[in-house]
Amino acid sequence: MPKIQSVRPGSLAEELELEPGDEIKSINGQPIKDIIDYQFAVTDEAIELEVIKSNGEEWLVDVEKEYDETLGVEWEHPTVDRIKLCHNKCVFCFVDQIPGNMRQTLNMRDDDYRLSFLHGNFVTLTNLKQADLERIARLKMSPLNISVHTTNPELRNFMVGHKKAGEILNQIAYLAEHEIEMNTQIVLCPGLNDGEELDRTIRELAVNWPAVRTLSVVPVGLTKHRKGLYDLRTVTPEEANRVIDQVEAWQETFLRQKGAAFVHAADEFYVMAEREVPPADRYDEFAQTENGVGLIRNFLDELEDLKGQIPAAIDQKRHVAVVTGTSPANTIRRGIALLKDVANLTVDLHVIRNEFYGPMVTVTGLTTGSDIVNQLKNARRADVLIIPDIMLKDDADVFLDDYTVERVSNELGMPVLIMPANATGLIKGALGMTENLPPRRRYESTLTNGGMFGCAV
Repeated sequence: MPKIQSVRPGSLAEELELEPGDEIKSINGQPIKDIIDYQFAVTDEAIELEVIKSNGEEWLVDVEKEYDETLGVEWEHPTVDRIKLCHNKCVFCFVDQIPGNMRQTLNMRDDDYRLSFLHGNFVTLTNLKQADLERIARLKMSPLNISVHTTNPELRNFMVGHKKAGEILNQIAYLAEHEIEMNTQIVLCPGLNDGEELDRTIRELAVNWPAVRTLSVVPVGLTKHRKGLYDLRTVTPEEANRVIDQVEAWQETFLRQKGAAFVHAADEFYVMAEREVPPADRYDEFAQTENGVGLIRNFLDELEDLKGQIPAAIDQKRHVAVVTGTSPANTIRRGIALLKDVANLTVDLHVIRNEFYGPMVTVTGLTTGSDIVNQLKNARRADVLIIPDIMLKDDADVFLDDYTVERVSNELGMPVLIMPANATGLIKGALGMTENLPPRRRYESTLTNGGMFGCAV
């Protein structure tokens, strides 16, 4: 039974005198085994809670609530029961390439379809039983994000390292038949799933469009800590160009046939190839931005909209330092260029090399506090240091290496301003116009998912 870890102040649970350690046995007679049972049951406006108190007492509580009102409880585990762990041995797994002394959550490999439905995590489906597929279909748990990598059964068995990995097309066909929407991804490993294999995967996944809504192709990420693992290498600029040409040729076909681009090359390919990213209408409503697809286009279009809001001058002298990873550096420079004529404003851009993971890791989201401190300690001191929020833990101001924002601020002798990792965050942060911005965004992704912190980098 799900055990309550904490109760939010002012919540319905607090009003009902629920406490940490209490267990919710059922809602409206429905046993609560995991987060999905809970999420579906708690939407009713009239619910009956069967609660076992931490002292052993059994309560039956009738509750009248709004449709979208939650109880306001946090659980011991995100899924209420135990998270379904990954039992794959992917040849490109990022978790295998991180230092062993990092915090435990960064070494945890989840592969849980419930987290895919609730938070957008990418999953491989290798640990699903037929009952799980039927549950997804019955409850319309859509959309799901699925790591495919290849539709060649033998190749997928090898790349994912699981004997059931080759069943992926049958699983996707079943979900498509039951109208489950899916976003899929390929982590491209040179010499394995590129070239003709990439064409095959694109072609075979497109058969299930529009249920398979999008397919992203992202380059494999390798760190300096990769030892004793399958011999992989990074994508070269020439290969990046070929992947872009390949993907854009498919896009032309799909736009004619389906009215959707369907397949997308990650921004990193365009950076490596030194090519301009496609226009917004090629990104299928930006369904995979958290997987590094379309972020640059969003940034540039947002930057264009902000041009008219940039003042000729600010009232007081302001010296700002901005940090970024190496991959988006040229894009950030285009934003800073709009500020060069603002009187009283000076903006320094610091492109942080990733010494912690190694120079092959270039994305901003994997920048560490120690690298920022080491590379800025001899730089001229600014009035404020702007850090994009994607460098930090989703629920705390902590970097991947456990440096806190406070520590970075103290060691560099500069106050830190945490801003959204978009054009508005850059421009408004630099100008000091932060009053009407929302609180910093929180990301649900963890290191073992896709997106900025997963196998897509």
